[in-house]
Amino acid sequence: SSIQDDIALLAIGGEEIPHKHPTSKISQIYLPRHLTAQKCGFVTKQRNPDYGTTLLLWQTPSMFLEEAARSSDDRFKITAMINVPLSAQCHPEVHYDGRRLLVFGKDHIGLIILVYHVLGTRFDQDEFNDSKKTKLNAKGEESGGVINLEEECRVKFVNRIRHAGLDGLAYFDSMLMTANERYVVINTKAGHLIGCDGRNATEGLFVIDLEDSSNGEAET
Repeated sequence: SSIQDDIALLAIGGEEIPHKHPTSKISQIYLPRHLTAQKCGFVTKQRNPDYGTTLLLWQTPSMFLEEAARSSDDRFKITAMINVPLSAQCHPEVHYDGRRLLVFGKDHIGLIILVYHVLGTRFDQDEFNDSKKTKLNAKGEESGGVINLEEECRVKFVNRIRHAGLDGLAYFDSMLMTANERYVVINTKAGHLIGCDGRNATEGLFVIDLEDSSNGEAET
């Protein structure tokens, strides 16, 4: 199908960039709860036990135009790809609200939350214009495993969050996450490490305030 062709072979400026595992089925589709896909796009997840997890951002070419100027047959296309820098054995949790993309998983150090900013409206254009162009690694990826497929940057990696509270989950435990514009809530089995009195319950929910962890890539 044409969609499968889009996934199997991506191109930037005429240079073809192969998807790591294009035949892997799309396991989940993430849509914002308060906006339509035509206004902010959507994210799909593919996972391979050998290569890990890849996220694809799908947007329409005219999503930044006024509604009256949009084409009725405007097709979604892949505008960015993220080869999530987490363990291949990890089953990460993903949250997408049209502007912020959060990934909760495990890397070689431990549990971590990766924060990405998505260009979904022109209100954020200045922030993307002002951001420094990150260097590409040997795989052609920007920081956070991001590969922007359009001339205009659509996704950028902005933060990584580590905390003692992000601990205690074994490989067979489910990772759960929900979020809004400011707060992220995840499950934890290390609640006793969060408080200083040592009397906190071990299992529970851990709430993170993103406004307190928005400066750079410092650990929280």
